[in-house]
Amino acid sequence: MEFPHVIKSLQQTKEFKEWHKDHAKSILAHGFLLLDEANKDDWQVGYYNEDGTITTFVISEHHVEIIPNQEVLRSDHDILALRPDHVVFPVAELLKKAREYHQLHYPRETVLKQFFIIQEAPTDAIYNLTFFFQSMKTLNLKFSAVTGELLSDSYQSLMEFDKKPEFAKKP
Repeated sequence: MEFPHVIKSLQQTKEFKEWHKDHAKSILAHGFLLLDEANKDDWQVGYYNEDGTITTFVISEHHVEIIPNQEVLRSDHDILALRPDHVVFPVAELLKKAREYHQLHYPRETVLKQFFIIQEAPTDAIYNLTFFFQSMKTLNLKFSAVTGELLSDSYQSLMEFDKKPEFAKKP
C-alpha cells in the first residue's frame, strides 16, 4: 500500500482517533518499512510530539498497534512535518531503482537487510533507503519522494559509522 493510503487508513482507526485527542499538535514525522519477508507489509508511522518524543503506530493488515512515546535520537536537523501528498513516487518503482543501482555499482554485495524511511527534507520529501550487506557494509540511497530522482548515495563500512558519511550529490 502506498504511503498516502497508509496515513489515510491510520487516521480512520479508533486507535489513532483516541490518541489524537490528546496529541492534536503532534506532527507526522516519518514512515518506515522493513523490507524482509516477516515485516514487508507492516508500516511504522511516527508522529513527533510536543514533548520531544515520537509515538509510533505499527500498521498491519488487520490491526494497529501503538508503541508508547520514545525519546528522539538527537541530530543537527529539525524534524519537519511530513506531508503525505509529497510522497507520490511509487514504492515498487523506488525499490526497483534502488535494486538496479545496487546491482550496477555493488553486484558482489549480498543484501542481509533493507529498509527505508520516508521523511521531509528542507527541499522535498525523501525516501532514505539502506541496504545492509553481508560484508558489514551499507549502501544508503536518498531519492526524491516526488520524482524518484536519486539525490545522494553513500557506501561505507559499519566500522566507520562513528564518522559522518560523505554524501555525494548527483548532478
